Amino acid sequence: MRRTIKGIVTALLTAGLLAGCGQGREENALRDLKTDTYVTLCDYQNLSISVEPVAVTDEERDLGVMEAYSRFSTLENSGITDRAAADGDTVNIDYVGKMGGEAFDGGTATGAFLVLGSGSYIDGFEDGLMGVRPGETVELDLKFPENYGNTKLAGQAVTFTVTINYIVELRDAVVATMGLENVSTVAELQQYEYDILYAKKESEYTDKVKGAIMAALFEQCTYAELPGDILESNKAYANSIVNSGAAYGLDADTYANMLFGMDAETYVNNYAEMLTKQDITLQAIANQENLNVSDKDLKTTLEQYAKEAGVSSVEEFLGEVSAEEYRNAITTENAMNYLMEHVQINEP
Repeated sequence: MRRTIKGIVTALLTAGLLAGCGQGREENALRDLKTDTYVTLCDYQNLSISVEPVAVTDEERDLGVMEAYSRFSTLENSGITDRAAADGDTVNIDYVGKMGGEAFDGGTATGAFLVLGSGSYIDGFEDGLMGVRPGETVELDLKFPENYGNTKLAGQAVTFTVTINYIVELRDAVVATMGLENVSTVAELQQYEYDILYAKKESEYTDKVKGAIMAALFEQCTYAELPGDILESNKAYANSIVNSGAAYGLDADTYANMLFGMDAETYVNNYAEMLTKQDITLQAIANQENLNVSDKDLKTTLEQYAKEAGVSSVEEFLGEVSAEEYRNAITTENAMNYLMEHVQINEP
């Protein structure tokens, strides 16, 4: 069974802990679970969590601005060539990276844009370009960090030959050609990128709040031996994640290490345990606060979903997904929404 629910019920995808609820729950519906056998709830109405507030820095905004602007920038319409590059400048560069005298994969680029001081490149690269004038070429003897993602380059000494083509200057005339609605000046582009980043961080903030709530519940609630049927169902789901790396020619352990920093068995066991605790904890809270979904409400909701999807019947809308999956998802989402309204959120 699919664990995601056709994108209509919001999946609780939070901090690596929560996933969409469901995955074949016809025979182990959460509403029928005697949750007090498995979890003793804490004082969840008075939980206190800490989550960083939503904030967009000037540096983040400017990187977004330059990413958008660079697609329209050329030497002729945006270039400065009569001074040296300085911290905070965006430069257009060509470079070739060599290790042991041989160019390495991914180490060569033409017409790349780089904000000096952004920390986008390895240590020493950006510092080495400050004070260099457009048209000049420098050689930078550098070293990749020991924990670099590409193991062939990690810890290796390399030489980059870099030419600065021009320093980018933001200009209203160029912004006006970008085709963005109600954006024709640099100031408007800056506000546009700020708004995009803020909206993205707002969404991430909600996810962080949910994750912090679940982490607090896991820590403060008391759990007995978890229900084996749900645990095995969640293990099957976790296994499907690590085995999906086969599409890229990766075995489960390699894929799990790349994504989660652990071997496949450890990930499957840990993730399945967290998902099972999530299921029983949120269902227990739903039971306590009368947040369960009745048969009548579920029928009405599914009919509405079918109408919105443009199909003629609930059965056609459901396909391989059971109605009970939707009940599980809606109920646990109700419980999470209840918690979000009651917990104390501290913003350091």
